[in-house]
Amino acid sequence: MRILSHYFVGRFLGLFATVLVAAFLILATIELVLNFDDLSTFGSSQFSTAADLPTSAAASIAAPAPFSAAAPSSAAAPSSPTTLSIGNEVLRIARSLGIRLASYYAADVIPIASFLAVFITFAWAGRAMELIGIQAGGVPLIRVVFPVLVLTFILSIATSVLHETLVLRSQQISSGQKSGDHRQPDFGRESFWYHRGQTITNIAFADAETRTLFDVEIFEHGPGGAIARVIRAESVQIAEDGVWHLENAAIWTFDPLDPTAATTLEKNASMTLDLDAIGGDTLLQADPGALSIMALGDYLDANPGNSPSSLRKLRGRYHERLASPWLVAVFGWLALPFALRVDERGRFGPPAAAAVAALGGFFLLRSAGETLAQQELIPVGITPWLAIAIVFLGATIALRRHRF
Repeated sequence: MRILSHYFVGRFLGLFATVLVAAFLILATIELVLNFDDLSTFGSSQFSTAADLPTSAAASIAAPAPFSAAAPSSAAAPSSPTTLSIGNEVLRIARSLGIRLASYYAADVIPIASFLAVFITFAWAGRAMELIGIQAGGVPLIRVVFPVLVLTFILSIATSVLHETLVLRSQQISSGQKSGDHRQPDFGRESFWYHRGQTITNIAFADAETRTLFDVEIFEHGPGGAIARVIRAESVQIAEDGVWHLENAAIWTFDPLDPTAATTLEKNASMTLDLDAIGGDTLLQADPGALSIMALGDYLDANPGNSPSSLRKLRGRYHERLASPWLVAVFGWLALPFALRVDERGRFGPPAAAAVAALGGFFLLRSAGETLAQQELIPVGITPWLAIAIVFLGATIALRRHRF
């Protein structure tokens, strides 16, 4: 019995790995053909020419290496600037390709690989009459099916960890949320902070579509480092030229040289500030959706900002990220009834077509649900779980015709 379980588990793992590798190789080829220019420039150095480089670096590139008659020319080839440049270019393209594959495709490719692996594992066994032989020997079918399903569940847990590490990090890099620059928004439970120069900005929520920041606090340091002015506003409109427009703002002014001096307060003030220098567009592009799942949950629990449409998108993304890893197990369960329809006659076509149709129906259902949620016709966050429940229930009903 244990040998049979190991046999099917090993076949599933081999097919799962094969499908994953093949899928990523195909996607990598497509990306290289269609987006080679983007991949080759992604993450490239800020110095585009020798003239842009620091003097020492520019000199090292511009000056040819001294010629030595005693040393063969082939000995210098491995360390030549041209060879190093090509090597660095290949590594940069490979890195950008890996980031793109992880951020755009991994979340869908892994569950689909599970679906195909389960289908092929048991369809193959049905065609080779292995399942009939197992049942004829008095072994219940559940004894060979159950270990594979348990493995898909374990893979779901591993996928959830992968999503919160490699995939999330790749998405952050791809969207520029963590490009390595220390001048990036730092998200907290109820807000995020941005520090640059003499100004610290605290913001609860940013809506890039309307170029609006909500619940804004601006702390301006004086020459000695003490706070010279604090500005608070419920919303700030950022113009295309970088000028900030504040309405109904409260302004506290301090004397940084005399801590005992009286503080002046101005309420309901309207003002404009040319704060493009502190990175207004960076604040607008700050995406709480790039937080870890726990941090995003805390952020949403704090009810930040007052932009319902953006908050609905964030809540939808939160539930989608929670549900996505479990698709590995759900898709494995979905593939099972179609795989068991393949018998010794070896007719893969109808079951495979039905399986693909069921898989397409899941993605269509999920997409329609997301649209309805954004139109406020159904509750936000219900779509991923409802689609999973419908698929799971449908597969369970279909499996009733098989004796386990």
